[in-house]
Amino acid sequence: MCLLTAATTFAEEITLKPNWKAGESKEYSLVQYEDTSKTNSIDVSVKILEDKENYKISCTYTNEQDYTGMGEMAKALLGKELYDKISQFVPIYTASKEGEILSVVNFNDYRKILEVPEDTTDRLAGKINGLMTTILKSMIAADEKGFLDLNMKEICAMHKYFGKTYDTKKETKGTTNITYSTMNLKDAKSITQVSKSNDIITLTTTTKLPEKECLNAITQWMRNYMAEVAKETGTSPDDPKVKKQIDNAIKEFKNGKITAESQETASFDAKTGWMISYKCVQTLRSKEGNKSETLIVETK
Repeated sequence: MCLLTAATTFAEEITLKPNWKAGESKEYSLVQYEDTSKTNSIDVSVKILEDKENYKISCTYTNEQDYTGMGEMAKALLGKELYDKISQFVPIYTASKEGEILSVVNFNDYRKILEVPEDTTDRLAGKINGLMTTILKSMIAADEKGFLDLNMKEICAMHKYFGKTYDTKKETKGTTNITYSTMNLKDAKSITQVSKSNDIITLTTTTKLPEKECLNAITQWMRNYMAEVAKETGTSPDDPKVKKQIDNAIKEFKNGKITAESQETASFDAKTGWMISYKCVQTLRSKEGNKSETLIVETK
């Protein structure tokens, strides 16, 4: 029997859990790609604020670099003040001693950022800003889980493996969230393999979403998205024009014969439970061709 601070090993079984102390922090660099083109990069400082009954943790994002030009466009349309509030927001969340994420403490503060008065004047600039704010509202996650999936993928990756027992000689079945761009395909069945060497635990997870299941997931996402847009614009979800848009989009998805898959590799320090590195490649495959998104996280 070999006892580790953050991972307990019985023969070939490994249970990973954090062992953090208040005041500790870890610095990471994040880089994202669409296919082979780098889209953005950012640094994140993960700090343990409390370690009593549960963990309370903050994430400070800095040095953001946008390589698509979309950031500057958003800043121009939304205004620098609103854009800075969104990009400089510091999420604070709680996790159990086993590492399970419990809540995003200040999620409502994030939602309130977008509660800006609508410009009702006839000025073109006012109309454009009002429209962009409405669109942005419709894309913001409706709940804490959605916020984590869309905005804190690296944090979800860190915590998803905690509190579970793995066998180095067996595959572990579970579920993995697939979120391509803003399209959340929910959880799909996955297989995880684990290995341990020199106090480093490495986990590799593969996920595949077949055509029928992928279509169902995309359809549900599309309906939810359009319902939110209709709500924000004061239009009924049952409006014939809205229903026609949804039906046309679903038809295109169906004709595209889309499948989705994900492959990720995460490594952890067995003694402390801190994540060392993470790489995830999510791919949508269709008869029109394949599209992929890659997230790479490394300690600084």
